[in-house]
Amino acid sequence: MAELKDLLPITKALSLLYIDEDQDYLSGISGALRKVFSKVDDANDATLAMGYLKINNYDIIIVDSSSTIMSAENLVKNITSLYAHQEIILTTDKTLAQELLPLYSLNVSSVLKKPFKASSLLDKILEIAIKLNYNRNFLQPELEKLNNDLLYERKRIGRFMLNEKKLEEKIKEYNQNISLSKNIYELTRLPNKHALQTALDGKEQALIYINIDHFDFVNTIYGMGYANKLLKASAKQLALFLPLNAELFHITADEFVILLDEPATNQEKLLSEQIQAFFKESAVEFDEYSHYVVFSIGIDKGEGKRLFVNAKAASKEARFYGGNNIVYYNSKSDYMLEQKERFYWIRTLKKAFEEDKIFTYYQPIVSSQSGTIEHYEVLCRLIDENNKLIDAKNFIESAKLMGLAAQITRTVIDKAFKAFKDNQHKFSINITMYDLHENYLIDFLEYKCQRYNIDSSRVFLEIVEDILLTKTEFIDQQIFALQEAGYNVIIDDFSSDKSVYSRMFELKAEYIKIDGSFINKLAEDESFKYVIKSIVDFAKNSGMKTIAEHIESQEVHDIVKELGVDYLQGYYMGKPALNLE
Repeated sequence: MAELKDLLPITKALSLLYIDEDQDYLSGISGALRKVFSKVDDANDATLAMGYLKINNYDIIIVDSSSTIMSAENLVKNITSLYAHQEIILTTDKTLAQELLPLYSLNVSSVLKKPFKASSLLDKILEIAIKLNYNRNFLQPELEKLNNDLLYERKRIGRFMLNEKKLEEKIKEYNQNISLSKNIYELTRLPNKHALQTALDGKEQALIYINIDHFDFVNTIYGMGYANKLLKASAKQLALFLPLNAELFHITADEFVILLDEPATNQEKLLSEQIQAFFKESAVEFDEYSHYVVFSIGIDKGEGKRLFVNAKAASKEARFYGGNNIVYYNSKSDYMLEQKERFYWIRTLKKAFEEDKIFTYYQPIVSSQSGTIEHYEVLCRLIDENNKLIDAKNFIESAKLMGLAAQITRTVIDKAFKAFKDNQHKFSINITMYDLHENYLIDFLEYKCQRYNIDSSRVFLEIVEDILLTKTEFIDQQIFALQEAGYNVIIDDFSSDKSVYSRMFELKAEYIKIDGSFINKLAEDESFKYVIKSIVDFAKNSGMKTIAEHIESQEVHDIVKELGVDYLQGYYMGKPALNLE
């Protein structure tokens, strides 16, 4: 995966234009790319961008598809009408296949779906920059020389007419090479994604999408240079399997496609199995190294450009189930249905932020002895497009995929502090690994405490499982700093796992919240009493308080109280409410 430092030797003489109405993407990406490009212009609408293009030439243009002034198709068409061979990277937040297919058919160098990792964009830029440098260092100088020679020869009409004709033929040949290079993956000299889009011509075909498993590990172990040699050697091996009706394409660094025209019955399945079997038995040799390459393979059959999108999705499903697998595209598979659901929540969550439909609810945690409220847990909810109240457990995983988990926590903190500023109640907020990775909590919480005149001792931070199981000095130092600032730490979903006990001592927590799955089963299985009792005894001996959640009946209430749990939470004590009692 490329980094900014990898681009600098290649892009320092290149220019770039970035067009995006999303100001966060525009400012963030433009700022980073200015470090490695000689010139970077940015435009937050298509009209401004076309103004730039009338007075400047750019080596690379990044275009977002969500332009409100003109469609992505028209914007790309206008750009290529000015510069026929312009290198364009198209970004999009579209997720549906019927929305994506027209974008893949545009005359662009690459289509990149948002939200994307910075490394993915840098990989695309590096690939294009290498090609541009190749053209400039070899093809373009040759072309300029020939054009100069042609102008000279034309002045010497007469006996030099034959030379003029030969030079024109050479110029035509070089122009064809420049055009062809757009359809070639430079590293392996195989047809690339642009060529594949042309090859998907509407007849009956089968597309085999081949993704090398754990290629990031290969890059880390061998380095980019040797990883590229492994790719070239792998491509040569794959080419050995091609039947007469097949063509091999190189799509991205670790992804290849085999396209079968009018395949025989089960030909695509048999070919995929042969490829996997061969690579399992034979290591790929490159220089002094050898490496066993395994693939996640996705397959789709039918007609048209949808084969590419479907087979790629199937390869991701194969990788999801551990890799080294072959999966046919099935829009109704559990994996695909889960992805569709995640896309739904991504759209819903984004809209909820835009329309301020993220809400905080408050559930009391009471003393098992006095029945009085010890503090409130602050819970996150959103209102969906059907005006239904949705629990965070439905959208939190999608939020993590979007990089919005920390933004949710910030929103919850902001709304919670406003709710508790005019009372003396204590309250707890769930903290995720993403919050600690962004390293903003200490300053942000201090600012909120000062602004709303809330003492830090009133604030409880519930540390969820991903933090509990991760042990790094960076994470632990933040937790210790929060404790020193007076915030209370609760270990959430505490279980009987030995590693959890060890981490709890390291983090010096004041409270532990017993895993709700234990509480739920108390009424059904008496053996869970012993588990909870051992946790309670351990906590008391360690000077910590215990909290039992998911208490929904008198029976369970009486059991946990008898077992000596200090604080109780659940529908039996009080349901989450929009307002405080």
